[in-house]
Amino acid sequence: MMLDPKKRRQHVNGPMVHRNIRSETTPTPNETPDSLLAEPRSPELGEPFSIRRVRKGQNNKLTAMLQVRNERGRYLEEVLDDLSEFVDEIVIVDDASTDGTPGICRAYPKVVRLEVLEKPLFAEEWRLRNALWQAAAGTSPDWLLSVDADELYSTEAKKAMRALINQEHADWIAFRFYDMWGGRTHYREDNLWGLHRRHTASLVRYMPGYPYFYPQQNHHVPRLPLPCTVLPGISTELKVQHLGWAGSLEDRVRKYLRYKRIDPHGEWGSLEHYESILDPEPRLVPWKEEQ
Repeated sequence: MMLDPKKRRQHVNGPMVHRNIRSETTPTPNETPDSLLAEPRSPELGEPFSIRRVRKGQNNKLTAMLQVRNERGRYLEEVLDDLSEFVDEIVIVDDASTDGTPGICRAYPKVVRLEVLEKPLFAEEWRLRNALWQAAAGTSPDWLLSVDADELYSTEAKKAMRALINQEHADWIAFRFYDMWGGRTHYREDNLWGLHRRHTASLVRYMPGYPYFYPQQNHHVPRLPLPCTVLPGISTELKVQHLGWAGSLEDRVRKYLRYKRIDPHGEWGSLEHYESILDPEPRLVPWKEEQ
């Protein structure tokens, strides 16, 4: 579904933001069901609710949500320090960590909800995403920022965040994510690694009663529920560093082995992409905080 940009324009005064609202649909084998395009109904009341009623132009609460597992000694503390500067609340689901990760999370005052799973759901990622969404929705958020425990938003992105959410026209915001490689000075760019060449929606307005759901995939599940894609949104040029590949070669080998164990036949991802993790001479591009 693509909205006519001549009919719907966004009015957010933020840096490096596309001027037109548009809805980008995740490619799926089938078209979006008509039920998702109909007026949403509240499951509690059994009657339509007004989207306009939950769109506020000011005083929106921004809640970050993270799923974590065995993050000690990695980037979690830096990410939580960073989020604490610009979000109002943080919700975390711990996927049965064995290294004391929940204790790290509890040390942050903005963590208002921490749910610790007894059994890991990493091999069923859609269930883990759903558990996180339900936990975050239970805190009455206005906007939800889906963050991984190895992602840092740029200074300009953090400065723009309030302008992006305090508006009544767009319901999701997309950023450009960069796969940092072997450190924080370069990101990877080649025919298999181009996450930054497209926009990734990670910030969404929460609307009680709207029919949210995740695709039942065990791996590579989108960070936001699929029905968000039929709503109007904003694609920005604001940057996010993904540090998942910024560590040592040993770290990357461990991730490669984990991907191959979870998805040995390439059911959820590309086997060629998995093999490229071990490329001894990847093409790297110098990182610049902002253009």
